[in-house]
Amino acid sequence: MRVVDLLNRGDVPVARGLGNPLVRDAVRATSFHGKNGLGDSSLPRSRIPPAEKNAIDTISDELAISKRRDLTIICTGPLTNIAALLTGFPESAKIIKELVIMGGAYEVTEYGIGNVTPVAEFNIYADPEAAKIVFESRVPLTAIGLDVTTIPKNQLTLTDYADIRKRKARVTTFAATILNKNIHKHRIFALHDPMTVATKIKPSLFEYASYKVQVETRGEITAGMTVADRRESPPEGKTPDKRMKICKSVDSRGFKRLFLDRLTGA
Repeated sequence: MRVVDLLNRGDVPVARGLGNPLVRDAVRATSFHGKNGLGDSSLPRSRIPPAEKNAIDTISDELAISKRRDLTIICTGPLTNIAALLTGFPESAKIIKELVIMGGAYEVTEYGIGNVTPVAEFNIYADPEAAKIVFESRVPLTAIGLDVTTIPKNQLTLTDYADIRKRKARVTTFAATILNKNIHKHRIFALHDPMTVATKIKPSLFEYASYKVQVETRGEITAGMTVADRRESPPEGKTPDKRMKICKSVDSRGFKRLFLDRLTGA
């Protein structure tokens, strides 16, 4: 809501989602995102109230309005709310056109390895049971994983950061604040969520492969792993029938130009 205020987009409703995973204890990324989730920035409290209904009811209402497959949902966090929606309102699977997910590491590039564990990406690791429900649903899925978001040429550099910082506009000042800690520590900054949104703004920048994918929920050291079956002829009955689109390559220059133009022009 503070970010919506910053952008003067009070017309965008913000609904409260579920605060914890379906069955596990919560995993928080405060070491990266800060205690307030916004890089410990000091945005003032929002002047607008949250939506009256919770996130699940809000999405359900939007689906009821659409009544056919014309609603795309972009998921940039753990999939708890979507799993609850699909479980509580099974008919929603027939209406959602597509779920675009920032999550997973599928080994379709050399960068498709975990960032929380050696094999698990944070959003899936935080609630693997929810991810399993979503991945096994009938909804068409597209995943933007660490395979592409962590490719170095797709990330912000210190030079990019310096350009953002010198702009001095409200939005770029906020962006520089939340970038400050981590970009100096790692010298690059992955644009996981912006890349996921960009797939629907400029689809021509992205290429995909189709795989059957399973989510590991029981492994002692592999919980949250997204296992893409890349075999040419897997045994019948051993893998799910459903395939999902996994992003395998990005026009790096085009994507970063799109992101920086939108950010600095805001």
